[in-house]
Amino acid sequence: HARSLASGLDKYVDLEEPGRPRSVAGAALRATLSDVAGRPFRTRPAFLPGPWGGQWLRGELGIATEADNLAWSYELIAPEAGLLLGSDETVEVGFELLLGLEVETILGTTVAEQFEGSFPIRFDYLDTLGGGHLSIQCHPTPAYASEVFGLPYTQHETYYVVETSPGATIYLGLREDADVADLRTEAEHAAGDGIAFEPETYVQVHPAEQHQLYSVPAGTVHASGAGSAVLEISATPYLYTLRFYDWLRRGLDGQLRAVHLEHAFANLDQARRGAAVAAELIREPVEVRAGDGWTELDLRTPDELFYAVHRLDFDDDVRDDTAGRCHVLCLVAGSEVELDTERGAHPLSYGETIVVPASVGPYRLRRVRGEPCKAIKAFVR
Repeated sequence: HARSLASGLDKYVDLEEPGRPRSVAGAALRATLSDVAGRPFRTRPAFLPGPWGGQWLRGELGIATEADNLAWSYELIAPEAGLLLGSDETVEVGFELLLGLEVETILGTTVAEQFEGSFPIRFDYLDTLGGGHLSIQCHPTPAYASEVFGLPYTQHETYYVVETSPGATIYLGLREDADVADLRTEAEHAAGDGIAFEPETYVQVHPAEQHQLYSVPAGTVHASGAGSAVLEISATPYLYTLRFYDWLRRGLDGQLRAVHLEHAFANLDQARRGAAVAAELIREPVEVRAGDGWTELDLRTPDELFYAVHRLDFDDDVRDDTAGRCHVLCLVAGSEVELDTERGAHPLSYGETIVVPASVGPYRLRRVRGEPCKAIKAFVR
């Protein structure tokens, strides 16, 4: 609805602080967003506590909070994201409004048509350093997502381990000997009678290795274990996490966290088991291209994921080109870089995410300070 109104707005009013409304004239807003769409930009992240949250976001990235922990950082989730316009008196504008006006400029014509104007990739952090395990979960298959939840596409995920600690793990895929009927019986006893069980009896546990990508196609049982900071690079739908087991844990409201056994078992991919899990979902990267002091690696997401995840490793600088498709970048090693384009430069610090619109074309990442850099790059294939 907001998108349909964007081209005719007389005034946009920001009521994020109801006692202090701020506004911008419609024509000025449209001119500003047109300019934004032609250059790299960041959306405002949101930081949320959770029952399994950790301390990395606060300790390493310096996020101030009065909460006991931070579990999530929503770096780029289109339905939630906003852009801050202005300097002294900022106005926050929903990312969806920008897409309504400039979707082809941002995504490129092919991707905009493929996803009917929605921004298909999301970035967020899962912080379990000093925290606990996520729930044992899966996400709906494409058919189930469409038929039951009305989603145009589903939540295929990847976990990229930015930081880790000794003993940190990733739960991913069924064990070869997993009996799904027994898993369901134990999950039902946990949900109904409060009887704990060991998910490791059924689910594989892998070391959480720094800078390794773990792919999580829809239907695959998984969880990020305690002791790591994970950059979750996923398809944009994010509201349908189907839990098998949540460690009999209470939420921040003091109530037992819900599980969703009917949905979860209806979507569980029982073929994702045994040695094939590591072979197909925890792959070694391959070199795409390289030059003096830089390399681009393909981290090799499986074919059912519509997006690729690459990494740009560089000592001083590296050049790239959107070639008509939007790139989403995150600096996962190094202190600070500058992203140079024909229309100017944008700084990017460690841990930050930035959108490089399809219209940008050639760009360069240049190290400003700190150690040699690694930048994640995600894009629709």
